[in-house]
Amino acid sequence: MSELEAIEGVLREKKSLLEKFRLLPGELDCSRLADRKFVNWIIGLVPAQGLERLEESLSEVHHAFVDMGTMKEWAVILVFGLRRDWPVFERALKGALFDPIEIPAQLSGTVDEIVAGTQLGITALEEKEEVLAKARESLQHRFGLELLTLRERIIAGRRMLSARRHFGRIDKSYLISGWIPERLLTALDEQLGKVTDGRVIFEKVDPEDIREVRKGIVRIPILFNNPMLVSPFEKLTSLYGTPRYKEIEPTVFFALSFLLLFGMMFGDVGQGSVLFCIGYLVFRRFYKHMDYGIILMECGVSSVAFGFLYGSVFGMETILPALWFRPMENIPYFVKLALSLGVTMVSLGLVLNLINAVRLKEYETLLGASGLAGALFYWMGAGLAMKYLLTGHVAPGELSLLGWAAALLTTIMILHRPLYRLCIKKERPAHIIKGAGFITDLMESVVEIFDDLIGFVANTVSFVRVAAFALSHAALFMAVFSVADLVSRERSAGISYWLIVAVGNIIIILLEGLVVSIQTLRLEYYEFFGKFFRGGGEKFKPFDGEQ
Repeated sequence: MSELEAIEGVLREKKSLLEKFRLLPGELDCSRLADRKFVNWIIGLVPAQGLERLEESLSEVHHAFVDMGTMKEWAVILVFGLRRDWPVFERALKGALFDPIEIPAQLSGTVDEIVAGTQLGITALEEKEEVLAKARESLQHRFGLELLTLRERIIAGRRMLSARRHFGRIDKSYLISGWIPERLLTALDEQLGKVTDGRVIFEKVDPEDIREVRKGIVRIPILFNNPMLVSPFEKLTSLYGTPRYKEIEPTVFFALSFLLLFGMMFGDVGQGSVLFCIGYLVFRRFYKHMDYGIILMECGVSSVAFGFLYGSVFGMETILPALWFRPMENIPYFVKLALSLGVTMVSLGLVLNLINAVRLKEYETLLGASGLAGALFYWMGAGLAMKYLLTGHVAPGELSLLGWAAALLTTIMILHRPLYRLCIKKERPAHIIKGAGFITDLMESVVEIFDDLIGFVANTVSFVRVAAFALSHAALFMAVFSVADLVSRERSAGISYWLIVAVGNIIIILLEGLVVSIQTLRLEYYEFFGKFFRGGGEKFKPFDGEQ
């Protein structure tokens, strides 16, 4: 420990002691109370309301209290008791929340003399602290940059020494292999050439050419590379899983849809502003949780935006006009909007699933219920359902077309495995039909059709909860204002009305904010990610010397 740190520690102790001594009467001489043979004493603070309880606890033993004054809700007392009864005193004082004032044995004289001497000691230490602080600042100016440079070199050297444990070695040569983002490949080649004066062989290997990768023994790592406002959502994406190589990295879709859903369910200008302020506080004060601070700020902005659209400020709908609609006054419209959003999210998941199937060369699934055939079936059914909700009728020809298309698509989905082997693998039809797995394939396909298509409908309907929780948010405001009106009428006091409104808003922010966040995550994970996210990948971890 440096001398400056030691002085700072002593200063803290002396200032704390000085604050306690200033609570005591100036004429009190603690040295006269020392060396008592039959009597113990202690001085400290006890809650003023706890004095009677302390008196009752000590009623069966000889004791004496000296009241030395009060400080807010605390009383400063000097307690005397016989040494033989002191265990009783310790239990009673502990039960009364007694806070003792420790008086160092080396201090003597009256409290005024001790305070004066302590103050002189503090002044001398502060002067010494100032001299040492200036000397440290001078050293920082002279050697700070050089020391930082040396520190970075030491860290780099330690990393190099640690890295050598992972290198292959042949005589005087090292063999180094690893993963690197492709965009940095050229720069690394040039840098290695400079530091080795060209005595390096740099070879780029296609991951698909590595036998261990083809067999699945080694997984190609995934590097998340999102903008600053989107990257905090990577933590929430990783809770579900890590995408495989060539699979679509869904963080951007997750972030945008998360903020949209949260804002729709928690739309309020005032409460959104509070969320933004809390997020900014977390962002500025808690470095380890900076990402969650950014997410809170973005959720706050989304909530404020929908608050303007709903015309709501801390639940009050008379301050701002609704730029779009008011949820409680347009419940049927909101339900239709939530279902439309569900169709959009499920459709986006199906499109991403088709892209993943092509990129991962899972062509067989394209003809199944979770592939293109199932997606076409869903889109045709959802399109007619949305038309009925919006217009109230569907043409008979459209229903007939849906029936024929459903029959054709269902047949394709049932026979998608034999069709795939026939069209892609070029197997003989007779061999496919006579194969031992033909009946099994058909049974599995039938089960998959029912499971996936029913899942599509359930996932879409599940988005009705967006409207439900937005309406419950508005209903909670109505309940708060009703209670506030009732209390203010009984007490005829305007301040009670606003106090209840403020407390109600705090409860809604804490309770509803948590519930809405959980429901938004549920919609993302189960209704959206479940359509296309395969997972099972490995996150890219740069070498930092600690591996």
